[in-house]
Amino acid sequence: MSDTIFVTGWAGYADLFPNLAARSEFLLPFIHQTEREVFDRLDSTTASTLVAWSTGAHMVLKRWTRVAPKFDRIVLVAPFLCFTDHVREKLVRHMIRDLRRDDEAVVRAFLRNCGYNGNYRYDRSHLDGLFTGLEYLRASRAMPSNLHAEKVTILHGEHDRIVPPVASEDIWEIMRGATFVALPHGHWIPEDELETFLA
Repeated sequence: MSDTIFVTGWAGYADLFPNLAARSEFLLPFIHQTEREVFDRLDSTTASTLVAWSTGAHMVLKRWTRVAPKFDRIVLVAPFLCFTDHVREKLVRHMIRDLRRDDEAVVRAFLRNCGYNGNYRYDRSHLDGLFTGLEYLRASRAMPSNLHAEKVTILHGEHDRIVPPVASEDIWEIMRGATFVALPHGHWIPEDELETFLA
């Protein structure tokens, strides 16, 4: 059983993090698991480390008092409390519209805007999950409490074009004891750098 569980973000395919996906339990919300299934798995896992990126980090913050006590170490990558506090809701609606027209082009543009230029395997059977994920981002809001967080590291790319770094900075200000690290990257943090924080 892996000692790490990784909850990824929208279109956060395993190809973006091949080593971590191979060595951890890899959860891809809305495509492989519903939100409820993600939390059920976090409830039952014996992993000691939780890594959560973007939408995954948002989910963790939504159920912070339920999730946080289970882990010895938590790494939140590009977290946010409410996506549409930082990205106009109209842009999310445009993504939903464009997804109907050319789904693969939307995913390709999203990953490029994340700063990821590698290869990935897009599967059209994931389309319903991608729609669900975008609708989720339009409405979901985290209101965490009891944010004592000495075991938490928050990572955010300084050049993030998806979620601005201020989203993490706002969380850090209310998350007492957490460590905040700004990295010279976009929304996607290269896997070798993530592994450095997990070493």
